[in-house]
Amino acid sequence: MEGSVFAKSIELMVVGMGMTFAFLIILVFIMRILEFAVEGCLNKWFPPKEASSSAPAVVSASDEKVKIAIALAVAKSMAK
Repeated sequence: MEGSVFAKSIELMVVGMGMTFAFLIILVFIMRILEFAVEGCLNKWFPPKEASSSAPAVVSASDEKVKIAIALAVAKSMAK
């Protein structure tokens, strides 16, 4: 009797976990399809904005001294 109850409980666990896994996989695929559909509609109605020319210039941090100066400035501003 106990062997059959244990086997049935394992079977129920495997079926339940399999159904949950299948549901999650289907949910991921549906969300990916909806992402492309909604993104296409939104880009048609609300086109993405172009980058403004008034954006601050990016500092080239290839020099070690520039990197250190930036790190010190950030640390000093965080200490206040």
